[in-house]
Amino acid sequence: MRDAGPTFLNRNNRLTGDWAKVRPVEGSIRVSLMWCSCYWFLLLMMLGVMPVLADSPPTETAIAGTWQPQASAFARVSAHQQTVLSLPFFARIVALNVEPGTKVAAGDELLRFDAPRLRQRLAVWKQALLELRLAKKRLQVLRESERQHVITRQERVLGEQAVAQAQGQSGLAWQILAADLDLLHIQIDKKTLENRISKSGLQAIARNLGRLRAPFAGVISMRRAALGEQLSAGSPLLELEVLDPVYVDVGVPVQELPLWRGGETYWLRDKQQISLQRLDGVPLYDAGSGLWLRRYESKNPGELLRDGAWIEVQHQGAPQAVVWVPAAAVVARNGKSWCVIQKQHQFKAVEVRVGAASAGRIPVLSGLEAGTNVVTLGAYELLYRDLKELIKFVD
Repeated sequence: MRDAGPTFLNRNNRLTGDWAKVRPVEGSIRVSLMWCSCYWFLLLMMLGVMPVLADSPPTETAIAGTWQPQASAFARVSAHQQTVLSLPFFARIVALNVEPGTKVAAGDELLRFDAPRLRQRLAVWKQALLELRLAKKRLQVLRESERQHVITRQERVLGEQAVAQAQGQSGLAWQILAADLDLLHIQIDKKTLENRISKSGLQAIARNLGRLRAPFAGVISMRRAALGEQLSAGSPLLELEVLDPVYVDVGVPVQELPLWRGGETYWLRDKQQISLQRLDGVPLYDAGSGLWLRRYESKNPGELLRDGAWIEVQHQGAPQAVVWVPAAAVVARNGKSWCVIQKQHQFKAVEVRVGAASAGRIPVLSGLEAGTNVVTLGAYELLYRDLKELIKFVD
């Protein structure tokens, strides 16, 4: 080997002579090798493939299984049936038999009232009946007189017209009275009422009919009338609701609608599950909340739920096939979930769709096959090497 020649140190302690020419060449080779290594490493990173390091991170095999998705939402309770009771005419309340919360059966007496208009309608109808009977009796006399040639045919025809007119007035008076009785939920036929008036008198029948009865079985939710109060026609008196069962309107985000199409829905009462039955029909969009309302029907033990109440509803979707991996094997970035898998002595990042974690494990819905080895420790370093980004685990 050729002698490198004399070497001297200058006053700045740097090499001079032939050795000063050799050292820069050696440094440039090392720099070139370093850039070449970085190039290949970045290329592998871009392809999503990372070589196995000397100290390979631990992996675990993804296991096939089933998963039942769960969700919760808030829901508004509404009465299965509801009505506001009122009187069709001015009246004075003379008796109150119910309070808010009182359970009543169909036909139960709720209150009593005194209504001048009801007495007037009864009196008009009674007078119309009386005039009809008198007109019929006159007609009988006229027909008999016509047979005896005492009166003319024209007089008999006038008698028949009087009967027809009295029948019309009687029918009209009954229709008006029957409409008021129907508003009071009083079921009585014309003949029965006529017999009662003949037997007991008009005033007694008016007092007997002055009762407001429940049109159906339910619970009194509100009482707006007071004893002795005088109320105009149409004033609300009582609110009657059917609270067993009840309707439950669940607000569901649009992205969760497929989950709520199947499975089991329930709410908890003293740690007891009360099932909800989904009703037919499409969900309705609520512009105020931006949610889709899906209607259910639920039993209401003890009728504790009231109209307008809010409850939390739980839902378990239909079971579906998934692949289970440890929670540490799933990392997230920009709204996407990833797993780092080991395949043929190399690591590769794959995008996956996952569900909610359970007992330290995460169900993978798509993007990963059972039997695949996934990195369970250091997935962050492998996926985010040189990116300097924070990681957040999907839970």
